[in-house]
Amino acid sequence: MQIFILLTLLARGAAGADQAAIDRAAEATLRRLKAPGLVVVVVEGERVTHAKGYGVASVETREPVGPDHLFRVGSTTKMFVGAGVLRLAEQGKLSLRTPVGSYLSELPGPLADLTAHQLLTHTAGLMDRTLMYGAHDDTALAANIRGLQPDVLFAKPGEIYSYSNLGYAMAGRLIEVAAMKPFADAMSGLLFVPLGMKRTTFRPTMAMTYPMAQGHIVQQGETVVARPAADHSGYWPAGSMFTSGNDFARWAVAVMNGGRIEGRQVVEAEVVRSLTMPHVSTPSGGQYGYGVSVQMLDGVEAYSHGGSRLGYGSFFLWCPQKKTGVITLANLSGADTGPLAREIFTLATAMRSQPDTRKPLAEMDLSKLTGLYAQYTSYVRIALEGGELRMTADGRTTVLKQTGGTCFTGGVCFTLDGSGRGIYVSRGSRGYARR
Repeated sequence: MQIFILLTLLARGAAGADQAAIDRAAEATLRRLKAPGLVVVVVEGERVTHAKGYGVASVETREPVGPDHLFRVGSTTKMFVGAGVLRLAEQGKLSLRTPVGSYLSELPGPLADLTAHQLLTHTAGLMDRTLMYGAHDDTALAANIRGLQPDVLFAKPGEIYSYSNLGYAMAGRLIEVAAMKPFADAMSGLLFVPLGMKRTTFRPTMAMTYPMAQGHIVQQGETVVARPAADHSGYWPAGSMFTSGNDFARWAVAVMNGGRIEGRQVVEAEVVRSLTMPHVSTPSGGQYGYGVSVQMLDGVEAYSHGGSRLGYGSFFLWCPQKKTGVITLANLSGADTGPLAREIFTLATAMRSQPDTRKPLAEMDLSKLTGLYAQYTSYVRIALEGGELRMTADGRTTVLKQTGGTCFTGGVCFTLDGSGRGIYVSRGSRGYARR
């Protein structure tokens, strides 16, 4: 049987894009973001063809950052949580369509009726919430979920896509109950150990034993190390995985090759297929799998997800048909490395890297969109003044111009009932229900 070996070819340029072009793109992004450090990894087929750091791991030590430094990747974590749930389903330890109350006895009332499918597709109707600071022990995730009340539901389950970190915290609790291990240990056994991701962990006390890119924030115009480092184990599944560029590359090889790496089937092919299947549509016309955004690029299906959390930003874009994946990691709060990943993806494949989700303008009675919409204690007010639709949110009022379908400028989209009345408004990926 032919044996495939994962090779890191640092001395050579990427097969699909020369190394100098990647360097220029990365260095320009580093300047644009004003981030201390950045790591770029390109995977082609079963090889790592570019793995390099730019800038520093800390503005204090000035240590050069590299592809073995750990970063906390934010919501890019979600695809791993999705895969963990799917592996447990393959093992017969849970069902994606069974009410989670069958496994999580601590859930009250309507929360017990939610399913893993709804949690992983952001269609559970749960508000979005993540706490950056809190407990650090293995009991915090159970305590977090046990403390939930039905009022965290703002929408009817299954009715709308609305991004929810809380939903992924619940999915993480499902993993630890089904695996009968603390969440961090369960994820290690389900994915990190089989994939050979030797430094990847959810535990800060483990991460700190390896070279680590420190998270940074901008404070009074100056980029500084974020102190104390943010951590709340009750929300680890939502976006707190530590990994390096080289560790992440092993995951990239696996998901581009049906779960195989180095000639071994380490993740079931069905898990990879289900993870990346477009399970639901988003209000803006996109598609979402289980912790994965699905898009068409030049007629070919591709997948991605980004992450942003205190101190860090990340993005992963890959296309199995083109056998190309790009990983970008940065150590600055809110650093959007997605444009860089897309630029490098285009360099490597000559494919257009942005999906075209534009739709013809839908005819709408704007007066039927007006009203107050809410998600828990956050509100959006839509008004019609002088023939213009206006949105007031977060203390600001903006004019909305229709851009396509039922969407408007600023990523604002409406979900309508059969009469054309707005029942939800979405800002970006988060929804609000009409009051």
